[in-house]
Amino acid sequence: MNSNQLRSEHPISDTADDVDEEALAQAMRIVPLGAGILAGTTVALLVVGYLLIYLFVFIPRGSVG
Repeated sequence: MNSNQLRSEHPISDTADDVDEEALAQAMRIVPLGAGILAGTTVALLVVGYLLIYLFVFIPRGSVG
């Protein structure tokens, strides 16, 4: 099979998508907020995990040496 046969089997449509601009604007206001909340929650959990390891592993060992 050559590339000409592949192109003719799957034609690319040139029709424009129907996009509701108001719905798109609403989605673009919400999506970055959710991503920020997800990133902030992840960082907070990492910090809490580090502090728990520090408190329960390193401090009880005391000074080594």
